[in-house]
Amino acid sequence: MRTPEDVRATLRTKWDRNLPAWLAEPSKATVSVPLHPPTAAQALADPPAVSEWVQLWRRAPEPLGLHVQWEERRWAHLGSQRVPVRWGATGADVLTECAGGPTQAEAELLRVRYEAAVSHLAHHEETPHLANHPGVGGEALRHSVAAGMDRSRAQWLRMSPTDADLSIAVAAWLLSHPRSGLRIRQVPFPGMHTKWLRDHRSLVSRLVGAARADGSEDLGLAADPVFHDVLVLDPRLRQGHPGFPRSSRIAVRQLPDLELTPRVVIVCENAETVQVLPDIPEAVAVSGSGYAIPSLLDVPWIRDVPVIYWGDLDADGFRILDRARHHHDDVTSILMDANTLEDHRALAVTTSVRPVVTLSRLTGSEQILHDELATGGTRLEQERIELGYAVTHLEAAVMIDRSC
Repeated sequence: MRTPEDVRATLRTKWDRNLPAWLAEPSKATVSVPLHPPTAAQALADPPAVSEWVQLWRRAPEPLGLHVQWEERRWAHLGSQRVPVRWGATGADVLTECAGGPTQAEAELLRVRYEAAVSHLAHHEETPHLANHPGVGGEALRHSVAAGMDRSRAQWLRMSPTDADLSIAVAAWLLSHPRSGLRIRQVPFPGMHTKWLRDHRSLVSRLVGAARADGSEDLGLAADPVFHDVLVLDPRLRQGHPGFPRSSRIAVRQLPDLELTPRVVIVCENAETVQVLPDIPEAVAVSGSGYAIPSLLDVPWIRDVPVIYWGDLDADGFRILDRARHHHDDVTSILMDANTLEDHRALAVTTSVRPVVTLSRLTGSEQILHDELATGGTRLEQERIELGYAVTHLEAAVMIDRSC
């Protein structure tokens, strides 16, 4: 025997699972719940419990109580009884109102913000969308915006009315200016401070993607420049470039202008590690850039010499190493082995488990260690390795490369 509270719980679950459909097509939202009335035998076994259950439904508050289907049952020894047999209603507004509590409040807030988003995006037919990102409209737009709102539901619910309105309006502005080429803090929208778009970028991007047939979330903004820390570890190289500092931070597009001539380049994934390295003859050290490492390896004075790669001991570290070897013929890993892990295991941390993938440019031992770290969710950040330990291994690796 299902109670009114059981039905409310069912409605809350339906709302959570069907939010996109209930937002996009609220009139089609339908829920029907059998109430499992008692049999004659159950009624005879416990008449007070059955009577109390029937009274619960008779006292059910509106609008919940308005959608109960009653039927007359004839039970031996008990006579005719009218009992609730099914609850059912149609329409997202009615269903969430019957659910009551937080569900009703959240549904109303999301509905208002959803309809505002659809209205703003749908009224930009005159907008010059990117040629390969044609806009969508009508039912397709409603479903697309609803899906995006579902993915960002928590953010839509907690943000202020001002931020919600700005998110919608800024998305419409970016659709109107698909190739602005502006930096993210330069977007000239009234009421938006310079850091606002960076803080709300994911939400705005989903709205932009919802208005494009291919779902592209490209905002048409200039990419943030990528900087690398460069340390000329060889004193003689510094002498050959009078005035050139030992340490500098340089945009990746300007790296070719340095025209350095090291015998070996050390790529350290984290800038903090690069900054503490001592002098090493014939070597230059450069901070990495994660999976964007191909742009670094394309720099001529790096492309033409052996590279020693030192990344974090985790799944991502080995995947970046694999990518590096796809773009450079001579990349050796350093401090990314089982011995280094065992020597510093107490300093490793637990992270999310990653799926095992076969990486074509790893050695057998590297692949084995990658699999162990991925399935175990283990990470040893390179900054955790004792500097003297690291330098000893780096100097040995540089000596090997210099002798080749």
